[in-house]
Amino acid sequence: MTTVTIDLSTGAPPSPDRTRQLAKTFAELVRVMNHATMHHEALGEPSDADRVVRELSSAAARLPQLCAQIGGWLQREQDAGRIEVAGEDPAVSVMAAVMNLEDAAAAAVRLQGELDAAASVTSTLAAREDGGDE
Repeated sequence: MTTVTIDLSTGAPPSPDRTRQLAKTFAELVRVMNHATMHHEALGEPSDADRVVRELSSAAARLPQLCAQIGGWLQREQDAGRIEVAGEDPAVSVMAAVMNLEDAAAAAVRLQGELDAAASVTSTLAAREDGGDE
């Protein structure tokens, strides 16, 4: 079992170490949720599934800003001459990375839309009062 303690406040001082740790924690959270939801007991009723779908939509909605900020940082570093790539033109490599991040942001927008569509259905679901086993 891995225990992680990390300050999630937006007012925490930014640093490369903290940024990497946050990204690692995000990826680990998804891995743990994947494992947990393999088990039927991870969700107790349809409203639990609805809440998880809505939280995932919220996370997806935040990804385009993150992708844009990473791409912007790369571009500013390239413009300042602080990036190099062995045997390649760093401007071309940074442009490719920025374009891929823009594509990822667009995919996140589509993901959010699909999750919102799922939530429009999961919000109508309820557990049967008689606990039917049909």
